[in-house]
Amino acid sequence: MQRKISRNISLLKESISNASLKANIDPNQIALIAVSKKKSNESIKAALDLGILNFGENYAQELAMKAEFFKNNNIGWHFIGPIQTNKIKLIAKHANWVHSLDRVKVIDKFNKECVALNKQMNALIQVNISGEETKSGIKPDNLLEFADYVNLQSNIILKGIMVLPRITSSIKETGIEMSKAKKLHTLLVDKYPHASNLSMGTTSDFECAIKYGSNMIRVGELIFGKRKRKK
Repeated sequence: MQRKISRNISLLKESISNASLKANIDPNQIALIAVSKKKSNESIKAALDLGILNFGENYAQELAMKAEFFKNNNIGWHFIGPIQTNKIKLIAKHANWVHSLDRVKVIDKFNKECVALNKQMNALIQVNISGEETKSGIKPDNLLEFADYVNLQSNIILKGIMVLPRITSSIKETGIEMSKAKKLHTLLVDKYPHASNLSMGTTSDFECAIKYGSNMIRVGELIFGKRKRKK
């Protein structure tokens, strides 16, 4: 397993470097989040030993179990899934980053829990850049007003936005949505310079995402391999 993950990470870093150089970006400015949902602790340990320090989880309970298991390691835990209000206490306790703020009541509860924990939470606003009804996220037109509210919170640090472009085989269509995300992020940074993170790009489109300004990519399969399908 270690050898396979090592090879995968080497190839991925090479791809990130090539995409960054084409976009005239320093590869070291691209944060790699290893999406470890449904992956074993053994797999995470293998990636950790190879220098991966940031891991992304979609489910609160799984995040909590893994964070407890690796509590003595210097891991940055990113919660990247949709947020259920009844799971916020668990997420607040174990995550260092939340990528999916999209409702006022979620912000309020996160801030309350973080105050209780005496903890600062790094947060990204999820924007529904594709307009798909099946996806979470605020409408692009509401970003600055929503960011104003996030920025008022005592224990939530506004760090940027996260987007999930439409899944499509058309590079042109992907590029159009990513271009919109880049422009939107630029508007946010103009008002809040500290909100400098654009979390965009996954296994299938991270190279395109880097081209359009992403500095935080979320990759799972290219590191750990494909998840086994239940029969």
